[in-house]
Amino acid sequence: MRKLFIKHNNLRKTLDDLHVEVDEIEDSVIERFVNEIKHSSLIIAADKTEDDINFRVFEFEGEDYGVLFTDMDEFRKSFSDDECESHMYDFAIYQKMVELGLIEGFLINPESECFLLKKELILKITDLPEHVYDDEDAYTSKELKQIYDSIDNSKLEEFIENKDNIGRFDELFEHISNSVMLTLMISADDLTEYASDGVISMLKTGPLAFLYIDEVGGQYSTLFTSPDKMNFIDTDLNKYSQIVNVSIMTNFILNDDMDGIIINPGSDNILLTREILFEYSPLLEKTCNDARLNSAIFHLFM
Repeated sequence: MRKLFIKHNNLRKTLDDLHVEVDEIEDSVIERFVNEIKHSSLIIAADKTEDDINFRVFEFEGEDYGVLFTDMDEFRKSFSDDECESHMYDFAIYQKMVELGLIEGFLINPESECFLLKKELILKITDLPEHVYDDEDAYTSKELKQIYDSIDNSKLEEFIENKDNIGRFDELFEHISNSVMLTLMISADDLTEYASDGVISMLKTGPLAFLYIDEVGGQYSTLFTSPDKMNFIDTDLNKYSQIVNVSIMTNFILNDDMDGIIINPGSDNILLTREILFEYSPLLEKTCNDARLNSAIFHLFM
């Protein structure tokens, strides 16, 4: 379960920075907090029934506030598993609770940072991450194979190989929007027996491989411009390609508290930090968000 692994360490750093006098808070700190909170999936203390969810509240200055936690360790400082249930939701759900007038805000990590997030700030947060899926018209296995076989990211590769283009992110993301990007999936098992015409469909088998994460200096997801670029990754595990919706991957990285993306690690090593992804994620939702790629996460390529 995701709530057992996500710690929201980046969000907690901003909470520490906000524990100063109001007139001393820099605009950049507030901006970073807003970015972190709107991409978060915090844990709420609640009891869920078949028809409803009854969240725990506390009273502050005559108003009701919900209780949120960055991780299960913080939750257990306030509640035992027998005393109260824990549920994880995206920030959009918590904002909706405030919009509906159910509560005035939330107390985050009452036994640690004890940060009071009030209604006024919650309702000012806009441009929440969007998750667009097209289940009815998603690409078929055959269509995905055709896309994979026709990948030609030569213009993108030419751009990133030119050292003069380092830091030119507007142009980089424009190239990415016109490209088909891949990520690396790895497995301890040889999955050849599951392949048909070079495609492995996990729609019936369930998960067979997991996402390769570059953990040098942090936790980074990876993007590749071609299968050949994956040869630079040194691993004893079996490698498989997967087509990626770049916008969905970006939101996944931010939501799961990872540090960013590396494009073609081991060769070009183009680093997209968490801060860069925050800045460009709204653009990627418009330009790198083919809703029909919903089915791509269930397919691997040999």
